Amino acid sequence: MELIKDISQENFLKEVVEESKTLPVLVDFWAPWCGPCKQLTPLLEKIVNENNGKILLAKINVDDNKELAAKLNVQSIPTVYAFVNGKPIDAFQGAQPEDKIRQLIAKMIELTPGNEIQKLLEEANSKFKEELFEEAQTIYEKLIGMDSSNQNIIIGLLRTYYQLKKNNEAIELYESLDSEIIKNDEIEKIINLIKSFNNPEFNEEELNEINNFVLKNPNDKKERFKLSNMLLKQQKIKEAFDHLLLIYEQDPNWNDSAAKQKLLEYFEMLGAGDSNVIAARKKLSSMMFK
Repeated sequence: MELIKDISQENFLKEVVEESKTLPVLVDFWAPWCGPCKQLTPLLEKIVNENNGKILLAKINVDDNKELAAKLNVQSIPTVYAFVNGKPIDAFQGAQPEDKIRQLIAKMIELTPGNEIQKLLEEANSKFKEELFEEAQTIYEKLIGMDSSNQNIIIGLLRTYYQLKKNNEAIELYESLDSEIIKNDEIEKIINLIKSFNNPEFNEEELNEINNFVLKNPNDKKERFKLSNMLLKQQKIKEAFDHLLLIYEQDPNWNDSAAKQKLLEYFEMLGAGDSNVIAARKKLSSMMFK
């Protein structure tokens, strides 16, 4: 990404106004004959480069862009505008101390929409890890309204709907997404998992029958594995994991390590922050390395 660009009136809208909706843009009005500009512009370039892509610098030669300078009421140079989210939020004229410029840039980065999204996403993820799923849902849904193409937000909201057993809401969200956005293995795995819950392919009577059979035949790994799959489709994750862990404990290699593979499959789909995943992963690890 080019952090420092020479801008003209022809591309000002695209390179400054539109670009600042993603990253903050400093706009430096200068001229080759301007003495203070020769001090300020290199300082701006240095600070922008040090911020490693968090801010952009647009340089505009007023001699070549007099009409644009007039529109922005540039009366003397150097004049610097701070654009965030499509609008100027601050400005200064003349050379400035380095610390004041750094303070302005820090303010611009703080106010950037993308920065706000990242903060909210971290808050939502934290609520999810604390199992405050309804609070997490509220934040994720707000985030979807701010950036409906962010795959991390989508994954977080889908997982939250799963935890709250709001499978229909999850499917509605998935079906509303652009086809390019959902070309993501993690999104596909989560939605396939949720869809399987909505279509369990068995009734409660069948579940009770196989559960009773396993109680009477605790060493029948095939039927216990079948029971675990039925429980998974009912979103009874802890019970299902317990059965899979017992199979692994009885015989780690049974059916090409089917119990372990099923656990790992669901660990990935449910995410590392899921409490059932954390507990089951710990038990599995202790069995594998004892």
